[in-house]
Amino acid sequence: MRYYLFDEVCLHSKKDDFWIIIHDNIFNLTPMLKDRYDSWSKNLDLLLSFGGKDISHFFLYNNLPKTEISPVTGKPRVLFPPILEAAVSDHCKTTGKIWSQDSFYHIGRLTRKERRLRIINTLTGTITAMKVCDEDTIYDIQRKYCELYNSHAGSYLWRKFSYGGQCPGELILHETLDGNGLVDEETDIELPPPSIWLYYTNDLTIA
Repeated sequence: MRYYLFDEVCLHSKKDDFWIIIHDNIFNLTPMLKDRYDSWSKNLDLLLSFGGKDISHFFLYNNLPKTEISPVTGKPRVLFPPILEAAVSDHCKTTGKIWSQDSFYHIGRLTRKERRLRIINTLTGTITAMKVCDEDTIYDIQRKYCELYNSHAGSYLWRKFSYGGQCPGELILHETLDGNGLVDEETDIELPPPSIWLYYTNDLTIA
C-alpha cells in the first residue's frame, strides 16, 4: 500500500491527470475519464470540479454513494450524480463495480500524519526540507528524494541524526522514521525536524 500527502493528491486535478479522495482512499480516475473523451457528459464536468479534492461527504464509509429522497418523485437519488458514470471499455474498469468501490482505480491511502524532515547533503552543503508520510519507509523517502531533488541519491550513504533520538547511526531502509528512532518529539519548545545525512560514495552507477 502506498501512502500520499494531501499536497501530492491536490496536484492531480486535470482532465488527463485526475485523482480524488474518499474516506482517506485515493482513486486515480484518469483511465475512466480518458475512455470517455468521445462520450462526455455534464456529470463528468461536475466530477472535474472536484479534482484533487476530498469528496468523502458524498459517500458512506463503505464508499457507496449517499442518497436522498427526491421531493419531486419521492424516490431515492444519489447526492453525487458523477458516481453514475463509468468507463465504456472493459479494460478501463472492473465489470459490475462503481468507480468508488473499484480496486482498478484505487492507488493508495492518505497519510495519517505528515512528517517534516531535513535531508543534508554533506558533499554540496545543501539542506532540503521535505514533507513525507508517517508510513513512509526510508526506501520510500529515498525514492521521493531521487525523483524530486537528486537522481543520484542512491550514490550516497544515508545516515541518521535526531535531537534526543537514537543517533547517529545506520538507517534500517525497510523501516519508517519512527522505526529508525527519528521520532516526532513532543516538547514545550519547537525543535528542528529529524535529519538524514548523505555522504557521497563516488559511485554514480547507483541510482
